[in-house]
Order: sequence, then structure tokens, then C-alpha cells
Amino acid sequence: MRSRNSALLLLAVCTALQHYTTLRGSASATLTGPPVRNRISRERGNILKNITGTQEYENHIVTSRLDASEPVRMMYRGIREVYNRLLGPTGMRDEGVSLQARVPPNVPFPCDVRGYRSATPPTSVHRLRPGDFDVVAALGDSLTSATGANSRQFWELLIDNRGLSWCIGGQGTWRTHLTLPNILKEFNPRLFGYSFADSYNVHLPSQFNVAEIIATTSDMPYNAASLVERMKADPRVNWHKHWKLLTLMIGGNDFCSDVCYQTNATEWINRDQEKYLLTTLYYLKKVMPRTLVNLVPSPLINLSFSIDKVQAPLTCQFVRPIECSCLYGPKYSGNRNLYRQLERRFVKIMERVSHRPEFHSDDFTVVYQPFYRDASIFHRRDGKPDLSIMAIDCVHLSQKGHAVSANGLWNNMLEPTRHKTTVLKQLFEEFRCPTPESPYIKTYYNS
Repeated sequence: MRSRNSALLLLAVCTALQHYTTLRGSASATLTGPPVRNRISRERGNILKNITGTQEYENHIVTSRLDASEPVRMMYRGIREVYNRLLGPTGMRDEGVSLQARVPPNVPFPCDVRGYRSATPPTSVHRLRPGDFDVVAALGDSLTSATGANSRQFWELLIDNRGLSWCIGGQGTWRTHLTLPNILKEFNPRLFGYSFADSYNVHLPSQFNVAEIIATTSDMPYNAASLVERMKADPRVNWHKHWKLLTLMIGGNDFCSDVCYQTNATEWINRDQEKYLLTTLYYLKKVMPRTLVNLVPSPLINLSFSIDKVQAPLTCQFVRPIECSCLYGPKYSGNRNLYRQLERRFVKIMERVSHRPEFHSDDFTVVYQPFYRDASIFHRRDGKPDLSIMAIDCVHLSQKGHAVSANGLWNNMLEPTRHKTTVLKQLFEEFRCPTPESPYIKTYYNS
């Protein structure tokens, strides 16, 4: 009975979220923006008036009044709270084909960690060793919040296993959960900011992971401001002294569940994405000193197309039209190849933006990390597909997928510009280490 009730609840929540996305999408249909009289703030808005009309936030995030409505926000948050408590935590599971193989205690960490935290904090972002990062943070969508990473049943897909997230999770150690923070903790055990348990972004265990499901590029300016506010309010953070590592991955939902609900979006979505990406990075550059930004393209569309080449499980065939309706919904999937082309253009936009000189100084830099760029599912030696890096819905990453991703990001951070790996590799197939000759995290200025 519990399983049946959970399944029914998931369907209701997914339908509500899909409706929410539809309404949200209809409100950002034009690039030029709505008239000034319709501008609202995050605290104002009347849900009963012009619910699907187009307004613009005072901070220039185009959206629907749904987002500005306190009752809707509280209802949405309440549904997720009930759902989370009904199912209980799933992130602590330690058995399953979609989990990384545990590393025995007698196997040492692959790198020599001695000497890779500077005796005194560096004054240049281009001379950072792995142990010099004091704080980690992340912006993004459900792939960064590790939604459904430890799911075994499709009704567990709305649980955020943030402690397992590839770039911001810190649950366990690298032996049980390979994540970027769990790697960096080997060089600096006092690192903080990482998520340490299942949580939504309003919960304490999420820490400086403000990623949210269904987030698109247009949400990043607001999310960045929320992150900065959260970090500045934390007494542990020495804003002008601590070195910060911020990972930003976004774009998958733009093409998976947003573009098909916009008016003529194929004509302007890439331009809009670049605008919001630039707005976000300009803001971070202005207010966030001593920061290195990992700018990462989303693997969502690549992985989806690679799964299409094999026989997807029934659970995937059932859930994907709900979670990724622009690619798999019967009404819009005819344009999926066009959406794929637009997604490839955005990947190039991200790389081009990362090279802009205004984003590079002694205390701030942006580095494009392309390990997801040509991502695909793995295949076993017998040629059969290996979907173990995917969650049960074939949209999100499994815990093993997060571990593989952490491995890829770590390798990219130690690879010079224009010589970075652009595909996912098997876990620990290659694990790069700093050396006395090359001790620094690679940036455009030290590559």
C-alpha cells in the first residue's frame, strides 16, 4: 500500500511540476521583455490575476507570477517536504549496481597530498594548489542537486541526494562516494560548504549547494544572488580571505523541458542563454573575490541521445516523457533534432564566454571544463549497454554516475586549456594528480 500511495503521489507531483514548467515557460516567451508596468519582485505578485501573463522581475529574470506567489511557493515546498518524509532518506544506501565499487581501506588515495596546500594563502587564482580551496559552492539544476541518485523505484526520483553530488557532495569519503569535495578534503580536511546528506536547497545539509530541479539558465542570476547571500550570512566564511571554488553547470532543462513551451524560442533561446550566463558571471565577478568558477556544460541531452541508440528500460520509457517532454513528449518530440542543434550551440557559447578577458584577474577566473561535452553511456566488453551511471529514469545520474563525473571534473581541473578530456571515462580509469612540476589548478593564464 505504501508503494502504491508513493507512486500515486509521484504522478501527482510530476504532473504539477510539468504544469508549473508550462506556465513558467509561457511567461518568458519574448527576448525583449514585457512592459515596465508588469515588473514585479520576488516578494510581490498576485496569483489570481493574469496567472499566465508575462511579467519581468525587477532583477530582470523573466518568469511567471507563480514564482512570485508566496502561497504557491509554500505549497510547492510543503509537497516536497511531505514527499521527502514519506519516503525517508535514500542517500545512505550502500548496495546496488548503480553505486561505485567501494575502495578497500588498504588502497591508498591515488595522489600524494603532501605539499599541495600553500603555507600562506596565494594572492593569485592562477597559483592555487588543490588544498588552497577553503570553500566549495554550486549553482545548477537537478543534476547538481543529485536528484534521484540513489533511487531504486521511480517514486524516489524526487529525493535530492545532495550529499552524493559530483561537484558539491561531501557525504562519506572518496572510498565510498567519489565527489569533488571528497577529493579536495584529502588535500584540505578543513574544506567546507559541501552538502552532507539528503536535503532540498532550503535545508541545512545542503550548505552552499543552491541547485534546484527544473532550473534553467534564466534562473542563474537569481540563484547566484541567493548563494552569495547565504555564504555571506555564514560566520565560517571569511569573504575576502578564503579561496572559493564554485561549479556552475546549467542548460539541460532549457532544451529538455522549456524550449518547446516558448513562443518562437528556437529563434532566440541561445541569445537569451548567453545573456543570462553573462549576467550571472558579471555579478559573481563583481561581488565574489578569490573565486575560481568551473563552467561545465550539461550532459543531459548527450546522454539522452546516447540512450536512444539502445533499448531503454520500461521505467525510462514511462518517466522520460514527463521529465523531458520537449524531447520525448508526443506533442514536441518531432523537433528534438533541432533542440539538439541548439544545445550544441549553447555548449560553444559557454566555452566562448569563458574566454572573455573581463572574467580573468588575479582574484577571479572562469574555466570551461568540458568533460561532459561528448558524454555518452558506457558499453560493456560484450557490446551491451551499461546504464549503471544513470538513475532509474535514464535522465538523472546514479551515484556511480556522480562518482564518474567527479573523476572527470577533477581530471579537467588538472588538464591545460585546449587539452582537456571531453568524454566520460570509467571510474578511476584515469585519475590525474598534481606534481611538483605542475602543482596548480589549471586556468587560462597558467596553462
